[in-house]
Amino acid sequence: MSQESEIATEHAIALSDMGKNTGRRLYPTHDEIAQLAFSLYVSRGRQEGHQMEDWLRAEQELVRHYA
Repeated sequence: MSQESEIATEHAIALSDMGKNTGRRLYPTHDEIAQLAFSLYVSRGRQEGHQMEDWLRAEQELVRHYA
């Protein structure tokens, strides 16, 4: 995982106050994915045209976090 990705992930996890406690859920919520995807967008310099890439990357990283 890149440094930008790690920063964005830490930021999104801190925002949701999730930490390692996933509330017994097996998958991230839509809001958690959206927060991380937005953080990735911001860390990219708010470049347009990468919405799907940011969403899928956020989803993948959070699913790994829940594992």
